[in-house]
Amino acid sequence: MTDESSFGATLDPPGAIVVVGTTPIGIEAALYGRCLGYDVTLIAGADAWANRGETNPATRRIGPTFQNDWFTRFWLNGQTIAERYDDAMPMMPDRCLSPLALSAITAQRDDTESTLPITMRQWIEDALLAVVETDLLRGRVFPNTFVDSMKLVPVLDEEQQPNDSSRERELPDDALESGDQEDDDDIPPDFLLSLRGDPIDADDETDNPSLRCECVIVADVPIDAGQLGFALPVDYFFRLESSSCPDAADELRSGWQQITRVFAGLAGRDELDLYRPRRV
Repeated sequence: MTDESSFGATLDPPGAIVVVGTTPIGIEAALYGRCLGYDVTLIAGADAWANRGETNPATRRIGPTFQNDWFTRFWLNGQTIAERYDDAMPMMPDRCLSPLALSAITAQRDDTESTLPITMRQWIEDALLAVVETDLLRGRVFPNTFVDSMKLVPVLDEEQQPNDSSRERELPDDALESGDQEDDDDIPPDFLLSLRGDPIDADDETDNPSLRCECVIVADVPIDAGQLGFALPVDYFFRLESSSCPDAADELRSGWQQITRVFAGLAGRDELDLYRPRRV
């Protein structure tokens, strides 16, 4: 984890979490949060995906970005993803998905025997898409929705409606600069994400659609400081980032470890590892 992440504030389910990045680690983070009972929305966040070889439009922004991510640096070797799309993955088939993801897929397929992916195409178009289409994530994943900006906004009162003017009211600049995120009632602010692309709410016909949440997890996609209307570090804002390890399995494992630390912190626990094998 980076210094931008904070584990000092807790969030009980069903707190609203937005995972930014339909990357392998973003998909795993969204699934992990749903297994814990959080209200999770997964969006692409950035249009960072290179032209790939698949024909299924549903997977064009699912999986690795191939623009300055781990796979670009350690696997492509100067080639395009389209050239290597049917090549073998740089990890063993049983290491490309977490135990949690494999269990989620198995639960969906009843008695149908699952085949582990071997090529990059199979990993993206079959395995990762299968996780996205499980009951836990179906209807919560928006791979064609991007973030223009994020800001902190006061929490709405129960009587306030989502379209009230207070929905757009930002915290005072001096509060943001000083890192004082909480209002007079010691309630931390929400995040308000300004979006473009596919709408989250099909009934939202506004010119500037937005999404409110209590926690943001940026999963290995480019979100720069210019998009943030607040200074870091901020409670409930986390980054999951690629490692510099040249081994693909270790890279994915590093992401899973970051996920467990984020959710352990939100639960106020030293450890919360859903990947650990069950005792039998």
